[in-house]
Amino acid sequence: MLERTDFMSERIALLADVHGNATALAAVLADAKAHQATRYWFLGDLILPGPGGSDLFDLLNSVHTDVILNGNWEDSFFSILGGAGVVDNTFDIYFMKICSYVEQRLTPTLIQNMRQHPIATVQHVGPLTIGLSHNLPHKSYGRDLYPEQPQANYDNLFADQQLDIAVFGHIHQQLMRYSSQGQLIINPGAVGQAYDPWTPLSKDHRAEYALLDVADNGVNQVDLRRIPYDVEQELATAKAANLPYYALYEQLRRTGQTYNHDEAALKQANDQFGYRQDAIAFRRSHHLLPY
Repeated sequence: MLERTDFMSERIALLADVHGNATALAAVLADAKAHQATRYWFLGDLILPGPGGSDLFDLLNSVHTDVILNGNWEDSFFSILGGAGVVDNTFDIYFMKICSYVEQRLTPTLIQNMRQHPIATVQHVGPLTIGLSHNLPHKSYGRDLYPEQPQANYDNLFADQQLDIAVFGHIHQQLMRYSSQGQLIINPGAVGQAYDPWTPLSKDHRAEYALLDVADNGVNQVDLRRIPYDVEQELATAKAANLPYYALYEQLRRTGQTYNHDEAALKQANDQFGYRQDAIAFRRSHHLLPY
């Protein structure tokens, strides 16, 4: 049988959750280019808590990324810039400090452009209509789509939408499943902060993404990929850039252990490095009274 050569095809790189880790993003983009990706879609959480700033957008622009969504960390960034948070709260001090740090690594024009990015969109590729979102189409945060959640939550990805496929990020775990009606659901995992709750699997911190092959007969393949990257280079970059909470970031990069919900660890760093005073200075500099 002769192989068909007349069909339209696309190989789409699905990317999510870089979290400021430009070293991991560069490794993933190199792999996607080597596998001849034709499109690049980013699903949110590009910034924070890593040192990446405008270089993250430079990397996405280098491959002509045609979808860039905001995630819950971008939403938190804009909330902090708008005056959210109090300087007597451990977690708020943390977010004010890292947001003020990243703000200095982004141009005002880039920040304004970021504000225009949605948390969800719809793309049409060949015969397929594909919904893209950071979490749910109307909500960038929460645990609604964690793997243990009920089927009805996943069906909400398709609410009021005539979609064939839904792709989302946020949970930092690669996943492929179906809606109650049989529509395909994909999570490509996290580029910059892979997560596995099962202990024997939790030592693999390689960067995650997916390649989605679409042809005129539908989906040909979903390739959930894990790519090694230079952790030592990322840590050297973070240290040279004076990343706040560096010791905790090093722990994250070496062990996968997150810290943004660890009140004791954050309070110790806040006290040790005077980050509360930095948070007060940040609020004053942005005319965010009463500080």
